[in-house]
Amino acid sequence: MDYDVNKQAITVADTIYKGTHEVPIDSDFVLPDYCPDIGRILRCHVYPSVVSREISGDRLTAEGIAKILLIYSDLEKNTVRSYNAEIQFSQSFDLKIAPEQAVSVFEIKSEYTNCRAISPRRIDIHGAFTLGAKIYGKKIAEVTTDVLADDIQQQKKTTDASELVTLAQQQFTVNEVFDLGSEKPIVESIVRTQANFNGLEVSSASGRVNIKGFITFKVLYISDLETGELESVDYDIPISQTIDTSGVTELSECAVIPEIISENEKIDSGSENESNLINTEIKIMFTLLIFEDKEIESVSDVYSTNFEIDPIKTTVALSKFSGTSADVFTHKYVIDIDNKISKILDVWSDDVRVSYNQNDGSGISAKIEISILALDSDFSPIYLEREIEFKKETPVNLGKLLSSTNENSDFSNKIFLKPEISLINSRLTSENQINISFEINIISNVFNDIKISNVSEITADESRIRSKDDSALTVYYASKGEKIWDIARRYGTTIDKIKDENEIDYNTLSENKILLIPAN
Repeated sequence: MDYDVNKQAITVADTIYKGTHEVPIDSDFVLPDYCPDIGRILRCHVYPSVVSREISGDRLTAEGIAKILLIYSDLEKNTVRSYNAEIQFSQSFDLKIAPEQAVSVFEIKSEYTNCRAISPRRIDIHGAFTLGAKIYGKKIAEVTTDVLADDIQQQKKTTDASELVTLAQQQFTVNEVFDLGSEKPIVESIVRTQANFNGLEVSSASGRVNIKGFITFKVLYISDLETGELESVDYDIPISQTIDTSGVTELSECAVIPEIISENEKIDSGSENESNLINTEIKIMFTLLIFEDKEIESVSDVYSTNFEIDPIKTTVALSKFSGTSADVFTHKYVIDIDNKISKILDVWSDDVRVSYNQNDGSGISAKIEISILALDSDFSPIYLEREIEFKKETPVNLGKLLSSTNENSDFSNKIFLKPEISLINSRLTSENQINISFEINIISNVFNDIKISNVSEITADESRIRSKDDSALTVYYASKGEKIWDIARRYGTTIDKIKDENEIDYNTLSENKILLIPAN
C-alpha cells in the first residue's frame, strides 16, 4: 500500500554550469608613426574582457576583446612610453543541457604574457588567459509537507529558506568627462587606466531593483612628451542604476554580481586647445539573483501505528540568502628591493585574490600582485613585480552575514567574494625600500547551503501488522535526553496520547522519569 502525500515545489538557484577554457594570445604588431622607437620593454600585459554573451540551446558563446598594454622606454630619450593594441576573441562552452532561463557571469585571469621586440618598432607577443564561466538558472525542489493517512504519525521540521523569484542581467554605460583644470598639467598621452568597483548598495521596490555605488577610476598620463614627465589622477564615478524586474517587491533580497565589461578613454581639447579633458566610457554588467524569504515545513520522519512501513527519505538541497555586503579594509606593507630607486612613478595591482577561511573562521587570506614603475639611480625607467600575502580578520559587514544561522537545518556557508583595490599609496623611504598602503574593497554574497532530510515516499506491507500490547497502560522507565517521538514510535502510539496521559508538554526529557504509555 502506498500512502498519498502532499508536496510543495520550491524554486531554487542552481549553478547549471561551471567551467574554464584557456585562450591563447599569439600576435605581433608594428608601432604607429606617432610612437617613439622601443629601447626596452618594461611591462607587457593582456587585459581580456567579455563584451557580449549569448546562451543558445546548449551552448554559451562569449565574444571579447583582449587589450594589450605595452609600457616601454623610449630608445632616444629613455623616458616612459606606452601603446595599446586590441585582439578579438571568441570562445564557446558546451553546457550539455539547454536552460530555459539562465544568466552567465565570467571570471578572467591572465596566465602569462611573453613579449619581445623583434625590432625597435615591431613586437611579438605570446600568452594565454583563463576564461571561467558560470551559469545560474532555476531548479525545482520538492518537499513533502503532509502525509494523508490517519495511522501515520509525522515529525515535521520548519526551515527558513530563500525561494528564487527571478534572474536578471543588464548592461549599462557610464560616461564621464574629467576636467583636470589648472591644478594638473595637460594630458599629452595616456599610459594606462584602471577602473574598479568601490562598494555597492542594493535595494528593492515594487517591480525594480536600485543599485548605487562608485567606480574608482585612475589615469596615469604623460604631461610632457619631451621629458616624459608622468602624472596621475584618481576619480570616483557615482553609479545609480534602476533595473526593472517583474516579480520584485520591497521584501525581495538581491544578490548582485558586478562586472566591468570595458573601459575606453580619449583626450579632449579644452580651452585654448589644451588637452585637459579626459572623456571616459565604462561599460558595466549587473547580474541579479532575486529571492524572497520562505518558511518551509517538511516531513522529516514518519511511522505507522498499524503497520510496519518502509519510508524513502531523500536529501533536498535548499539555500538561504543572507545578503550582500560591502567592506573596505586597509593594509600596509614594506617592500625591499635590490635596485636603487630615485623616484616612484606608479604602483598598481592587476591581480587581487581574497578567500575566506571557512574551516576555522579565522578571517580572510589575501594575495596581491604589485606592479611598480620607477626610476633607478641613473633616472632610467625600471619595472618591478612583487607578490604580497597576508591575513586579516573577517571584515565587519561580512562577519554580520556569516553570524546569521539557521538552527533548524544543517547548513554550510557559501561565500562569493569580489575583491578590488581602490587606492594604493606609496612612499620611498630609502633607495632600496618602499612603504605601500592600499585599500581593498570586497563585495560579498553569502548563502547558507541547506540540506534537509525529507520523507518522499511511504509504502506499507499490510501483512506486517504491528504487534499490540494487550494492557491499557505500560510503565516505561525513561532516561534523561530521550525524545517522546522515539518512545511513541517504539510502542506504536502517538505523542499526544503520551503527553496527555503523563500531563507533560515537552518533547525531550530533561531528567529520568517514569512514563505511562497508553495503548493505541
